[in-house]
Amino acid sequence: MAQKVIHSEEVAPGEHKEMFKFLIKESGFFKTRFYFFHKHVETGERPQFGVRYFERQYLPQLLEFFEKEDFEGILSLPVGEYGKCATQFITRYVNSGKVVGFQLEQSTSQATDYLTPSKVFLDATPQLVEIAQRVDQEMD
Repeated sequence: MAQKVIHSEEVAPGEHKEMFKFLIKESGFFKTRFYFFHKHVETGERPQFGVRYFERQYLPQLLEFFEKEDFEGILSLPVGEYGKCATQFITRYVNSGKVVGFQLEQSTSQATDYLTPSKVFLDATPQLVEIAQRVDQEMD
């Protein structure tokens, strides 16, 4: 089966919908029980989550790699201090690859800006699943 890509929509000029809302709540790929318990509608898998932090100086490279879907390039950049850097590369996925999503976000004390639309891959390749599994940064 071919890999298909869908994107979350822009909600205002330069502002994109949060991947969690798009993927978990609106897409129909997951069913929810008890508000916080989500399962993929076809496979019954619970979604996995990963986050990697980057210093602001890497933002131009992150945006370029993300646009090109060069997720290996993103993973090759030096990581920032866990929980202390505003720029984050986020993934939500299921291990079967039925759904693999990525998004860049920037958080400040006032708000969170979703810098890119979510890129959600349906029936993702095993290589893309493996990249999603490597996103989560170890806490120091």
